[in-house]
Amino acid sequence: MGVVYQAEDLKLGRLVAIKVFPSIFTASEDERTRFFQEARLASSLNHPNVVTIHEFDEKDGTAFIVSERVDGKTLGAVLQEGKLGVDRLLDVAVQIATGISAAHALGIVHRDIKPENIMIQKDGRVRIMDFGLAKLKSASRLTKAGSTVGTTGYMSPEQVQGLESDHRSDIFSLGVLLFELFAGHSPFKGVHETAINYEIVNVDPEPMSAVKADIAPELDSIVLECLVKELSERTQSVAEVAKDLRHCKRESSKARLSRVTTARPVYAQPDSTSTEISQPQKTFRFQRFVPWTVAAASLLALALVLMLSLRNSSNESFTVRALIPAPEKTNFHSYGFNAGPVVVSPNGRMLAFAAVTQEGRTMLYVRPLDATSSKPLPGTEGAYYPFWSPDSKFLGFFSAGKLRKVDVAGSPPVTICDAINGRGGTWSEDGTILFNPLVVGPIFAVSSAGGTPTVVTKIDTTRKESTHRWPHFLPDGKHFLYFSRTASFGAEAEGDALFVASLDFKTNKMLTNTSANAMYASGYLLFMRGTTLLAQAFDEASLELSGDPFTVAEEAINDPGFNLAVFSASQNGVLAYQTGIGLAGARMMIVDRTGKELG
Repeated sequence: MGVVYQAEDLKLGRLVAIKVFPSIFTASEDERTRFFQEARLASSLNHPNVVTIHEFDEKDGTAFIVSERVDGKTLGAVLQEGKLGVDRLLDVAVQIATGISAAHALGIVHRDIKPENIMIQKDGRVRIMDFGLAKLKSASRLTKAGSTVGTTGYMSPEQVQGLESDHRSDIFSLGVLLFELFAGHSPFKGVHETAINYEIVNVDPEPMSAVKADIAPELDSIVLECLVKELSERTQSVAEVAKDLRHCKRESSKARLSRVTTARPVYAQPDSTSTEISQPQKTFRFQRFVPWTVAAASLLALALVLMLSLRNSSNESFTVRALIPAPEKTNFHSYGFNAGPVVVSPNGRMLAFAAVTQEGRTMLYVRPLDATSSKPLPGTEGAYYPFWSPDSKFLGFFSAGKLRKVDVAGSPPVTICDAINGRGGTWSEDGTILFNPLVVGPIFAVSSAGGTPTVVTKIDTTRKESTHRWPHFLPDGKHFLYFSRTASFGAEAEGDALFVASLDFKTNKMLTNTSANAMYASGYLLFMRGTTLLAQAFDEASLELSGDPFTVAEEAINDPGFNLAVFSASQNGVLAYQTGIGLAGARMMIVDRTGKELG
């Protein structure tokens, strides 16, 4: 990028830093104009955590920038000394995120966030250097289309691949920096540049808590959200990262940081307030012709179609269909971000789902199957991915970075624990809740009464796993299903699969390849192949599949962006699913130079 000199400002009597750029950066009029536009933008940034630019100019064809001289050490040098405690590390992290956020607010993207570009002054203040300069480099004719701009190990997947990048690339680089800050090493461990770049694009890092057991779950989730490879699922704002880090810092100062202990089983105590009930009897068995209660929701019609499998006096099964519309002045919000599929209560008597009002407010609704309307659940604004308690009295859900529960009879919601960006939950008879609190990472367990979440699955990097999500308890309350998502260049990966595991870590085996969530009901495993909902006999004792899978429903919504299909089942013979097309993910378009869509 050039040579930096220490110099004296003779007019103001102060020491400054002068960065002199190679002449190639301003070799043409276009490049010279671009340089001064970027330098002018960078000089407009006035923030205590960003090095101030005093002047920029050109002399005899050589461009240079004059900035303040920071008296201190680079963050890289400070980390090598290893003298910073957790509270000080959190303070540094907050200052870094705050400075980047201020730059992003002005449309300035750094593109080269790394320890060597961050200074720690003697008074403890953090200063970020060289904002916007990597972009100057990308404007040079030295950089050809498809080449990378940044520093190996800190670049985002899109930078490594030479794709167009924006402020979210800085967020990924910040995630790498924060991981190194708290875990003590980089999340990507390749032995050479090519191997590191491969891991950045294809391998999701393990949680920091797998390296240091005292890392708080909230802090772990903040960092892993920054390191998501898909731009649409990565944290979208550094301002949010800064806010979450400040919250962690406040909790740390109060000595109330939640702790995660890895690689040990959970023996959660039942919720003392819950009512003990017996396992529902399996009155209906799933036969080849599906004598089940089936509900399907057409996304276009905004309705649920319900099919009840009943038995008459001669013990013959038959089907009843009914139309269940969305609540008045709402739409079903059954897939994608901040939503969740319709879920049937374990007793088969109620449906719960997220709906969005005309004002854009999402909340949970419950619809008894013997009622004529749905009722909203107060206090569940912004709720997504609901799941039932085994006694059908409570709903678990995610909202505002928390895992919560609400009494469907009308009591206010209660917070159980932190869950920054949940990906599914399930609730056992003994009060254990399994959930994934993040976009990436393993399954955690927590008591429904609240407490410290504990890891119950381990990400297998040899399979290129990135996340375990959509857990589902089997009837014994000890074994559970979960979906394993693997690295992929497309919406669906060949390694995506359904696993069965146990809370004591003794069982963890793959059952079948699938692209979405799955569940067990009445002796059958329900899972997806594309948009087809299949069923296959499953022995819950031996944990083995038998026979061939057969079709239950066609054209069920299966959102590839979240690996989430819209279906749910109860143990006594009720199945709900929604038909339609999930519109998540990117769409290939042809546009003209004005942005008008041509096809």
